[in-house]
Amino acid sequence: MPDSLQDLFDKDQEAHAFFQSLPMFVQDHIKRHSRSIQTKEELGAIAHDAAREGLQLGQYAPLFEDETDSHIDLH
Repeated sequence: MPDSLQDLFDKDQEAHAFFQSLPMFVQDHIKRHSRSIQTKEELGAIAHDAAREGLQLGQYAPLFEDETDSHIDLH
């Protein structure tokens, strides 16, 4: 991992715990943009964008569907 994100994790355990709690596809997205992440706010914004984009991918839709409600359609 490039220095900016690792530096953030080294000085802010809460940011690291937040990162660890994210789905793997969001973590991967963040790692690809790690050079530009220097604050918790930037980390949160990139995580939010990655999760939103993931919701639009068919392969992840089943993770967010509620089997008890057949009217939900994420596409």
